[in-house]
Amino acid sequence: MTQPIAIQRQDLEPISPEWTIRELVEWLSEDSRQHDPALRRSLMLIETALTGATWTGEPSTVALIRSLAAAVRTQGDLQIVDVLSPASRITRPVEQVRIRDLAARLPRRVA
Repeated sequence: MTQPIAIQRQDLEPISPEWTIRELVEWLSEDSRQHDPALRRSLMLIETALTGATWTGEPSTVALIRSLAAAVRTQGDLQIVDVLSPASRITRPVEQVRIRDLAARLPRRVA
């Protein structure tokens, strides 16, 4: 078992750990933030802790925002600080089904 990484407040800046996932997605709705590469690391920390997703490559900020937006319906009221706490990872499912995972399982059509 791996040890969780301690996340400091400054690791998330300018994102506030007290925001809910819904508030984060609302804040990210401004166009200039959606393509800001400086937010990628913070968004990856939050998105990975929230969804348990593993990315095969470096996801764009837009891809991370879409994933977070998809989680708002079921987990939008969670605070970021709680999502990132090691104790909360125990109570959430280890893996959540993602659209791309489902698509990969569908049989391919032969043209």
